[in-house]
Amino acid sequence: MIRAMFLAVLLCLAGKAWAAGDPVAGEAAYTKACARCHRSVDRLVPMIAGPDAAARSAYLDGFLADHKAPDPAMRADIIAYLLKVSAL
Repeated sequence: MIRAMFLAVLLCLAGKAWAAGDPVAGEAAYTKACARCHRSVDRLVPMIAGPDAAARSAYLDGFLADHKAPDPAMRADIIAYLLKVSAL
């Protein structure tokens, strides 16, 4: 949890880098890189930790960096997609 808060602060200071993500590209990246193991996005959404979009973005950025998405642009797109899906 402390790591997620730290990342949220860093992302805020960096000009909210996650906002640049493209949810359409994120859906394609998710389908290509994630869906093989994580078929249902609906099952993932409840596991995204954080009280708001900034905290959830920070959590996802830290998690995905260590979990098959080392490319920052790809991560930003996947995060934008997951946040969009979680807002529905």
